[in-house]
Amino acid sequence: MNHETQQHDLQAQIIELQKELRELKQFSLIGMAVVAVAVLWLQIHEQRKLKTSEVVANEITLTDSDGHPRARLAVFPEGSGLETYAPSGERRVQLIGSGEGASLNLNMPVDASSNGAAAVNLLHNNMMVSSIRAAQDGSTLEMHSRAANGVALLSMLGTTASLTLSGTDEQVPKIWLSADRSRACTSLGGAAGSMAGSSLCLHSPGLPTLELSDVAGNRAVVGVPQSSDLSAEDDSAASVILKHKSGRKVQVKPAGVSH
Repeated sequence: MNHETQQHDLQAQIIELQKELRELKQFSLIGMAVVAVAVLWLQIHEQRKLKTSEVVANEITLTDSDGHPRARLAVFPEGSGLETYAPSGERRVQLIGSGEGASLNLNMPVDASSNGAAAVNLLHNNMMVSSIRAAQDGSTLEMHSRAANGVALLSMLGTTASLTLSGTDEQVPKIWLSADRSRACTSLGGAAGSMAGSSLCLHSPGLPTLELSDVAGNRAVVGVPQSSDLSAEDDSAASVILKHKSGRKVQVKPAGVSH
């Protein structure tokens, strides 16, 4: 290969290399332009997100890591509102506002074997002041003072409705009002664990009893006693039974009534 041929080939290679460099520069410029446009779009998008004061949508749904709906903000058949769901899909909370009113519904688990409950709690400085709770066995309304020096409890458990009023000190007497299928009673009790107390009950089908007891175990009953250790076949409302802590018992009846 002569010198002229080598020189010609070298010039051709140089021309080809210059062409490739020009193409590479063009691609680089195009890539840089694409990146710049993408960055600019992201900046504009973020600014729009920050400046957006209103989101318009038919429904907003929150899902868990498995894709199950756990909350929805939407317009439901009952009205516009918010619903939350258990992992099983059961509705737990429903807050609805409609033209006729507004409602807050808390749903307990459908499974009857569950111990789950629904509750609304009011707190003050992380301390419960009032609570409304519903479970499988009934429902309760519990109220505390902010100073934690008293409790009021209204409950319906099974077939028994009751109201309890008490102070936090164990020495403060407590009041119970209760009613079930067989009787209605008002009771006052002393310190925790003490036998002292009093009760006035009306037993079905209308048998009254007033019972008093002291801390020593002495008891006095006016009317028809319901305690098995005091009742007798000829009990009546016109009788008084006194029972000493030793077990000795005296029953007083009007004249002419057999003892």
